[in-house]
Amino acid sequence: MESAQAFKHLRTLIKAASETDDTTLIHTQLTMMTVIIDKAAPRQKPYVPLWLSGPDPREQRSSDGAAVGER
Repeated sequence: MESAQAFKHLRTLIKAASETDDTTLIHTQLTMMTVIIDKAAPRQKPYVPLWLSGPDPREQRSSDGAAVGER
């Protein structure tokens, strides 16, 4: 989806959401906004964040929390 088209859709949904008190309608519009943003976002290569790969084995901690070799 083109960015300009996505912004147009988002503006319409935001305006409609701000003019209602119906929580179901607002939730539906927020869901639609998320879909539009996901479609408009550039595709990226999947990656594994460092925090998912676990701690570095060279940074092992002793039972008192000090790094091994720092005493």
